[in-house]
Amino acid sequence: MKKSNKKFIFTSIISVLSLGLTGCEKPITDDPVSALNGLVREYGFIGYENPLDDSRTGTMLAGRPTALAYIAPAESCFTDDVLPRSYDRQNFNRTYNYQFQGNLGFTVFGSALFSAGLGLNKTHTVSVELNGITIEYMSAIDITDWYRDGMSSTCKEYLDDVGFVTQALIADSMKISIQKVGGTNVGLSADNISDFVQFEAGVDYQIVDSYTVEISTPKYIGYQLGRVRLEDEGRVLYRAMVAEDDQFIFEPISLFQDDDDALIAQKEEFVSELDDNSVYLK
Repeated sequence: MKKSNKKFIFTSIISVLSLGLTGCEKPITDDPVSALNGLVREYGFIGYENPLDDSRTGTMLAGRPTALAYIAPAESCFTDDVLPRSYDRQNFNRTYNYQFQGNLGFTVFGSALFSAGLGLNKTHTVSVELNGITIEYMSAIDITDWYRDGMSSTCKEYLDDVGFVTQALIADSMKISIQKVGGTNVGLSADNISDFVQFEAGVDYQIVDSYTVEISTPKYIGYQLGRVRLEDEGRVLYRAMVAEDDQFIFEPISLFQDDDDALIAQKEEFVSELDDNSVYLK
């Protein structure tokens, strides 16, 4: 009887340990878009759902959240020379881990750093580690001064109809490793990395061991969309931090609401390309 009890206890301990080890495994992310939006929403951003060559602050965008229209790069109307960027790194030490089955998940959205190679398929599990969460932003005061005193009339005309990235969320670096089904690591080298990950020209990366590639070029993963119009005299009074039902939800940033009925009616009559895919909250 004692021997039987010992056997039962031993079997129970092994079962518990097995369950615990299984619970520690990172689950496969089946919905990359939801995973990305879950990450960036924590910081008050909308996740990029399209790859864009230029997705930093000042980039002019239109369209819908799921189908962004690229209007102009940041340098066209929000040049670094007159609008210096600032950075908030208070969450720089935070790390996020994801796994994707047979693809690179949401890492191909936002700034286009790389794409999946032809050798990557559903027999592979891709592990991704995001590091160095940083917020890039421009001063609203600087934007207004530039809009009033230096911005071209063409830029102002476009900005009456489209939005621009007023703040952006960045992953300063990331690591990618690949496993075969069953958990065997795929060896990576300069000879075969393009079979799995094809990097764009100018992207800084290195294979840090035989199984991991580290990308040190910062990647833009989320954005806030700002609005600046002639009627607002260059002030950035609305911004979108969330999207619902494929529409941008713009909220006023001012603390004091305008009670001028004539001015409110005038604004409600103004319809632009951006308004077609936006909801404005009063």
